[in-house]
Amino acid sequence: MKSEDVSVIAVASSHGVMHAYLVLLPALIPLLKGELGNLETLGFLTTLVFLFYGWGSLPVGFLADRRSKKTMITASMALCGLSAILVSLSHSLPLTAVGFIFLGIGASLYHPPGYASMSLLSMEMRGRYMGIQGLGGDMGMAISFITTTVIGTFLGWRNAFLAWGLVGVLMAVADHLVVIEPASIEEVSAPRLGVVATLRRMFATDQLRNLLLVFVIVIFSGALWNGVSAFILTYINEVKGVSILMAGGLSTLKYTVGAFAQVVGGELSDRRGRKGMLMLGFGLFSLSLFALTLAPGSLLVMLLLVVVMGFTFFVTQSPMNALLGDVSHKDTVGITYGVNFAVKYGIGSFAPAIAGYLATRYSMDYVFYFFALIAATAFFVTLFLEEKER
Repeated sequence: MKSEDVSVIAVASSHGVMHAYLVLLPALIPLLKGELGNLETLGFLTTLVFLFYGWGSLPVGFLADRRSKKTMITASMALCGLSAILVSLSHSLPLTAVGFIFLGIGASLYHPPGYASMSLLSMEMRGRYMGIQGLGGDMGMAISFITTTVIGTFLGWRNAFLAWGLVGVLMAVADHLVVIEPASIEEVSAPRLGVVATLRRMFATDQLRNLLLVFVIVIFSGALWNGVSAFILTYINEVKGVSILMAGGLSTLKYTVGAFAQVVGGELSDRRGRKGMLMLGFGLFSLSLFALTLAPGSLLVMLLLVVVMGFTFFVTQSPMNALLGDVSHKDTVGITYGVNFAVKYGIGSFAPAIAGYLATRYSMDYVFYFFALIAATAFFVTLFLEEKER
């Protein structure tokens, strides 16, 4: 296997490991209630992770156009791993919160350099490479959900964090050894401009309208990603009466289906266009979220709904990320993805806290009414995108 192919696998695998950390807390919420607090407290802790994860992507985006992407990806894995180990050893809520803050910061180091690396590989097959990137991320979440619930159930939640902490450290070593820069830094980096000048250059595109609309869609997508991943397992377990291990298995299935949906969405968006895939995904995802609140707690029904939810949401991700690459300048692609993930997870980070409030004050059903409304709004905004020939 060529060294370039090994590098792509390592970058995509690092994406998976990074996303695995983001579902550790949601996967363990049923086991953490009581020791760390109620759903409102756990929703706040989840928001804390995504807050630093999201807004940290903005300064990282500037660095991704100027510094070694390999170094930043390696540092992301190392900091995520060490933070998870800190959480596993913590015996106080403030120290646990600090661990989650550093986990969010570590995760924020990945997206801009990781996605910039994939975006620069090919313009003609950008959707395909975004699909490979998304495949890695979703498989990481799928594996994390099932392994975390199993380890947490039988060995305790601290050992689940410890195990994934060690995975992150090992992934950092692997990245240091095999990841290759997509091109020389001098060839693809932006001029050494200030923050304001760099942002002006980013927005100086003939597709500014599409860029702004995509950022709006991205915010809704981030709220859905953060919120649904935080509460889907708990909802299936507590409201639909499915055991925590089976709920973990269903969550794993959702992200496994989503991983292949990323590839399908990327391939079809290269051939059929980005807008149609976004409309299809968000429209059907909104309907499936609402259907979840009405469905009986039958395992078969839950399985079918989880498959539909996994496919319809994640089929939107590769077209959305590829569309950002389409409308951005080559020398500001890092900051474009930095802004993208800052608004996606920074603003979207409030979704788990809002969902935790709705679950505590009203019921868990209101959480998924809220998410269905967000998906429907994303569908509506997508209607205003202008499809242009690439």
